[in-house]
Amino acid sequence: MCGIAGLLAKRPIPDERFADFERSSNLIRHRGPDNTGVVRYDNLVLIHHRLSILDLDPRSNQPFSSATGRHTMVYNGEVYNFRDIARRYSLPLRTSSDTEVVIESFERAGRTAIREWNGIFSAAIYDSQSKQLHLCRDRFGVKPLYVYESDEVLAFASEAKVLLDWLPAFSINRSVMAQFIWYGNSTGQDCFVDGLWKVRPASHITIDSRTGKITERSEYWSINDVAQIEPSRQEAAEEVGRLLESAVRRQLVADVPLGVLLSGGVDSSSIVAFASRHYGQPLDTYTVEYDFNIGGRSELDRAAEVARKFNTNHTELRVDSSHVQDIFSDLVFQYDEPFADSAAIPMYLLAKECSIDKRVILQGDGGDELFGGYRRYAVMSRYWLWRLSSLGYFALPRGRWRDRMRRVSALLNQPSREQTIAYYSTEEAPRSRPLDVLDAAFTSGLDETTGQGDYLGVSRRFAHLDRVQQLIYTDMAILLPNRYFEKVDKATMLCSLEARVPFLDNELAEFALSLPSTLKVRHGIKKYILKEAMKGIVPRSVLFGPKRGFDVPIRTWLKDGLYSFAREVFVAHDLGILASDHLVQLLDSYKAQGYGAAPLLWKSLVLGQWLSIYRNKVAQ
Repeated sequence: MCGIAGLLAKRPIPDERFADFERSSNLIRHRGPDNTGVVRYDNLVLIHHRLSILDLDPRSNQPFSSATGRHTMVYNGEVYNFRDIARRYSLPLRTSSDTEVVIESFERAGRTAIREWNGIFSAAIYDSQSKQLHLCRDRFGVKPLYVYESDEVLAFASEAKVLLDWLPAFSINRSVMAQFIWYGNSTGQDCFVDGLWKVRPASHITIDSRTGKITERSEYWSINDVAQIEPSRQEAAEEVGRLLESAVRRQLVADVPLGVLLSGGVDSSSIVAFASRHYGQPLDTYTVEYDFNIGGRSELDRAAEVARKFNTNHTELRVDSSHVQDIFSDLVFQYDEPFADSAAIPMYLLAKECSIDKRVILQGDGGDELFGGYRRYAVMSRYWLWRLSSLGYFALPRGRWRDRMRRVSALLNQPSREQTIAYYSTEEAPRSRPLDVLDAAFTSGLDETTGQGDYLGVSRRFAHLDRVQQLIYTDMAILLPNRYFEKVDKATMLCSLEARVPFLDNELAEFALSLPSTLKVRHGIKKYILKEAMKGIVPRSVLFGPKRGFDVPIRTWLKDGLYSFAREVFVAHDLGILASDHLVQLLDSYKAQGYGAAPLLWKSLVLGQWLSIYRNKVAQ
């Protein structure tokens, strides 16, 4: 896991601009503190900050060139099946790293080779013969890659802060702003800044380095191409178990200390079960207890049970969030764009603790999306029952359940499946007006469909599937790369810690996507086929116990620890983007009454802090 950056000048620019770009790239040294490499080809510079995981010898430092010297690469990530690929191409290797295999396989097979890479990665490869620059990203978008494009340059980086720091000024993309207000993050390729965009997952881009013109954009793999199959329950369970074990075994390769995050849930416990078989020594596992998550929702007991069963070296971390304001401000900068998933705070605190003695952790992201682990999938599996029962929400006593059923009724009675999905993916209520937290002049011409466009468009691509599959596929295409992977990557890499996700192994993920929804959610049991696969391996209390999780207490923080800070951010805003008076009124009302628009206030606070960081660069 590393940090990469590059600058391609479409027309002559002063050498000082290249030097400035190199200085800006140092903002991502946390991604690769072990070595920095820079190479310049006339109008192109490639930069690499290395976090050494495989082959710690300097011979594997990057930029890395093929044996012929034709191709040079900067690469962020891991390809776990690199030894199999080396054998397939009969590669005479000079190193023991995956880096060499990646570039040599690309030299031999071009774009075809990318499809064979089973891992998480983003890469930039320069072909000195054809004068082409190639950018690519892994299938599910685990590793980020941002691109800024103008008439003058094309620049890229693992984290957009490099590009934002280098640019003298930029304009806000109002459509993406609407996405953020609805969902708490950008939801597609476009970013908050005009001209800034993300390389799509599973895509490959070819650029003519002489002109900076993009000559080809293509997908090397697509979720739409996954064929639907209907194996028996036993066949499916056996194959899920086999593929998950194979994925975990592949991802244990490292030349540095490795551990597993053990939450006590089904996904992480399954990873521990298989990792303990193949690691060759007692596995180090970590469970975290936050000061705001102590008591009935704690998962320490389940995690300890799993650790005892598999004889791991188990550590229970207790993390204090008393300095949440400092953490908040640092993370707003770290996430590049406004990013309002409050779970980024505990994720960072956990990564910081683990990084004291580990360079690599395995964790369970992707299991819920692939195997149907969320409550909303269970609701969709019994759509008509929930729709009819929720209509009587008004007969329930006032309180939490009435509010929940009223929301379910509103969600399930939308005019189309796509609108149901769009609203199900936001904490904002249908028919609400979240854009009112923005200045009226700034939002002129915007409406709710502007912010929901990606969800409506992507979910239509899967309209031929049943309701559960349609929601799962949409989550895989939008929620995972733009929210969950973004959250984990930025938090862990800030601590120079590599996070691996065995559930997103190519073979396992493709098989899970191909299974019918009735094997994912069955008779109200979520993750049905994964639990069947892990019966007799993972303790039954873990497989069939209630899903606990935890809630970050933003409601408490906004009324207490962060109230004064939030009020100050709202009052001080003078860029004409936030509706400051309206936000102060909302915040004061929330503090006085104890209920209200906490998620919307949280998003507004994140946005306000981001704007204060870049206030001297935002074009007005």
